[in-house]
Amino acid sequence: MMKRLNIDFVVRPLWRLPVATRPRQILVGIGGATVLAGVAIVWQWQQRNQQLDGATQAIALARQEIVARTPSPPPPLLLTEPQIVAINSAIGQLNMPWPALLDGFERVTTADVALLQIEPEHSRRLVKGVAEAKSHEKMLDYLEQVGAVAPFAGAMVTRQEVNEKDPNRPLRFMFEVLLDDRLARVAKVGDATEGAK
Repeated sequence: MMKRLNIDFVVRPLWRLPVATRPRQILVGIGGATVLAGVAIVWQWQQRNQQLDGATQAIALARQEIVARTPSPPPPLLLTEPQIVAINSAIGQLNMPWPALLDGFERVTTADVALLQIEPEHSRRLVKGVAEAKSHEKMLDYLEQVGAVAPFAGAMVTRQEVNEKDPNRPLRFMFEVLLDDRLARVAKVGDATEGAK
C-alpha cells in the first residue's frame, strides 16, 4: 500500500502549517536570530576593544607629554662639614635666650660704664662684650655686678686699653661673661622643643 502524499502549492502562514513542519521553521528562525545576535555582540566587542586601545594610546601620549613638560627635580642639597658647623652655630646663636641676656645687662647699667657691644657664643656658653669705663675701679665694679646678676655666673676682663682719641681718655675693655648652667639647660630644652615641632 502506498502512503498518501500531501501536496499543497499554497504557501500558508506559520500558524496554518501542519504541526509537523512548524518546529523546524521555528528552530531555523531562532538559529538565524542567534547568529545575528552573535554577530552584533562580536562587532560591539571589537568596537570596545578599538576604543580601549585608542584610550590606552591617548593616555600613553599624555604621560609622555607630562614627562616632557615636567622639569627635572633639583639635585639634592649636599652640605659640607664646614657649612653644617656654620649653620648649627647660627641656629645656636638664634636660640640664645636674648631677653634674659639683655635684662641682665640692663640691671647693672651705670653712668660710669658704657656698654658698646655684646656677642653671645652659644658653643662656649658665654657672652663677649666691649665697654668703656671712667676708671679701673669702675670697670672692676661693673664686672663684679654683671657676674653676680642672673643669668650670668661670673665675668672677667680679656683685654683693656685707654682710648687716647677721646679727650676723657676712657678705659676701653673687652670682657667675657659666663652663662649660668641653668640658663644653658633652658636653652637646650628650648632647642629640643623647636626640633620636635
